[in-house]
Amino acid sequence: MTYSIFARDGTSRIVLKRETREAAEKKARELTDLGWFEVQIEKEVQIEEPDQEK
Repeated sequence: MTYSIFARDGTSRIVLKRETREAAEKKARELTDLGWFEVQIEKEVQIEEPDQEK
């Protein structure tokens, strides 16, 4: 499962990805400490599509 971290700094918006919730939370805290705001973490649900034979 992948986690996306969204943050803004007034003029920019970034999106970062991390493989674990713990890593995403650590990066979110670092961004907040650096002055980024509206920091959010969202879990990306990966949907596997069935193999389609022709």
